[in-house]
Amino acid sequence: MKAALASLSLLTTLASAQSGTDSSDWEFTLALYAPMMGLDGNIGVAGLPTANVDMSFSDVFDQLDAGLSGAFEARKGPWSITADAIWMKVSASAPGGIGQSYLRLGEDQVTASLSLGFEFYGSETSSLDLVGGVALSSIDADLDLITPNLPVKIRSASGSQEWLDPFIGLRYRQQLGDCWTIFASGNYGSFDVSSEEYWQAVAGVSYRLNDCTSLALAYRAISVDYHQSGFVYDVVSSGPNLGLVFNF
Repeated sequence: MKAALASLSLLTTLASAQSGTDSSDWEFTLALYAPMMGLDGNIGVAGLPTANVDMSFSDVFDQLDAGLSGAFEARKGPWSITADAIWMKVSASAPGGIGQSYLRLGEDQVTASLSLGFEFYGSETSSLDLVGGVALSSIDADLDLITPNLPVKIRSASGSQEWLDPFIGLRYRQQLGDCWTIFASGNYGSFDVSSEEYWQAVAGVSYRLNDCTSLALAYRAISVDYHQSGFVYDVVSSGPNLGLVFNF
């Protein structure tokens, strides 16, 4: 269940893909998107075995209790500032490793990022940005070990952690005609500041519906490997993201 921060967020990419960068005026982009991403990895809190979570993006609708995500970008000339946030509340289960036991996981996570971008290459139809920023991860995890064949049927443990991961990355976009745009981005971070490793990659296409609105579809993968005081969050989140992008 990873909130591996959207450092080079999908919305940062979508915003860049839809806005021109030669204007001396401020340009703003608001994006709302559905992160239909599966989770694959290990989540653990001190006192109980680590849960191995393997949830495809098709399972998200069954195991996602609630969620909200979006981003906002302000751009002037070659410079851009982007804020991105994802909130997810997930319930899942995994084998417990002892007979017929299993682990029940409840997770409430907030991931957010703030980044500064600079377009160091641009033309009428394409641009390449250098991006740097910091990603926040806030994870609350509740684990229950269910052991129906043992005298103690349920053992429970909870843990919460917040941490920051710095990152750097690249963002690319290419217009194809009047309506279509392809885009891609990648970033790498942490550098052992908090997580052992953090990275994110996005690639997709957008279609301009009108002067102010675009529809975008992308594939996104986020990886976070964090271990601290018995708290384990080593998860890759990946899957399609569908979003609406508003420019003004």
